[in-house]
Amino acid sequence: MSETLAIIGRPNVGKSTLFNRLIGRRLALVANEPGITRDYRVEKLNIKNHSYELIDTAGIEELSKDNISKITKDSSINAIKKSDIILFVVDSRNSLTPDDYSLASLVRKSGKKVILIANKSEGASIKQGEIDSYSLGFGDPLSVSSEHNLGISELQNQIVDNSSQKLEFINDKDNRKKIAILGRPNSGKSTLINRLVGEDRQIVGPEAGLTRDSIPLFFEMNSVNYQIWDTAGIRKKSKVSEHAEKLSVMSSLNAAEESQIVILMIDSERGFEKQDANIANIIESEGKPFVVAVNKWDLVKNKKDKKSEIEEKIEEFLPQIGKISIAYISAEKNQGIDKLILLSEKLDKVCERRLSTSELNEFLKQILNKHPHPNKNGRPVKIKYITQPKVRPSHFIVFSNYPNFIKDSYKRYLINEIRKEFNLDGVPIRMDFRGSDNPYNLEK
Repeated sequence: MSETLAIIGRPNVGKSTLFNRLIGRRLALVANEPGITRDYRVEKLNIKNHSYELIDTAGIEELSKDNISKITKDSSINAIKKSDIILFVVDSRNSLTPDDYSLASLVRKSGKKVILIANKSEGASIKQGEIDSYSLGFGDPLSVSSEHNLGISELQNQIVDNSSQKLEFINDKDNRKKIAILGRPNSGKSTLINRLVGEDRQIVGPEAGLTRDSIPLFFEMNSVNYQIWDTAGIRKKSKVSEHAEKLSVMSSLNAAEESQIVILMIDSERGFEKQDANIANIIESEGKPFVVAVNKWDLVKNKKDKKSEIEEKIEEFLPQIGKISIAYISAEKNQGIDKLILLSEKLDKVCERRLSTSELNEFLKQILNKHPHPNKNGRPVKIKYITQPKVRPSHFIVFSNYPNFIKDSYKRYLINEIRKEFNLDGVPIRMDFRGSDNPYNLEK
């Protein structure tokens, strides 16, 4: 097994910047304010043909008594327990704080190997925090600047030197199904994640907006391996003012872009509202299919009426996507989750469907006989041929003698008919019109 490294430190010492620097990608959210990271993130790290699991954690504030700090502390302690080597980060520019010393005691009690890192050490002078860090009892601090890529090579060498297992990295093909969960704040996304992965990985609580970063996690169900992203709740654009929340929304959209299937989570007590439709339209614009998960279904009294209300609203707000798959679940009570994943898997298979040219053109022939395109200024608009060059999203190219004359209403008509004929409900469809004398010449 790969060894696990956990980056530990109080808030705003640069843990996420160090995480991104080691991974080589900007994955963790970074901002010039404390408390951006809340859930811990795990990514593969490869150093000199060795493979590690690298954990970015929330900053631990021992003296803070608020609920979020307590939850994030528990999450970080869990990461310490999982780790083989701890990368203990302090801010070299400032004197150590009571939180630094309290956290050092916690790390010491864990009995894990420790690499002490004095971050933000750019510049020639010795910083106060670097001097203070000798008193922590973890040996000489390693001076680095994560932001300026200074001392990172030496840190990588120390990680390898502290490894007890010398495992060569094998770059296996990633065959996991990739799912992102999007929705408004406090709809239950993190609770569902915890159910799927089988442990309390994501912090949950009554406060809205606990999740900020989009964290990829892994689980197996029905002999299928999944990678799933928990994401920050997306509020109305007019209500998003804080820089941290704007970063969180961008991270959520990036997770949707990386995924193959999206689960749109809604709160059953609130029903399907305009903001849910806005999120659905964002997902569809990314070309991603989605399943709606109606959460907290165990709290609904009159389920029959509520179900009709929700389904009518979805049909009203999202007529362009066809009949959308809906699962009524309770993440808290672990109800309906198997059905949700089965619906996601079914939709994933539909997205892979590539229609043959012959069946598409037989379909087109029937459509044109039933409802041809109207003439334009007395000239007949002929639709000659249709083909499907790619999937995800399903993309169709239609050839016509006057492609610029095709009405938007007729384009919507063709898309709707394709959906019905070939059972592509819930699948985003793209359709382009081109002119060509020879419909088989796709480059023309």
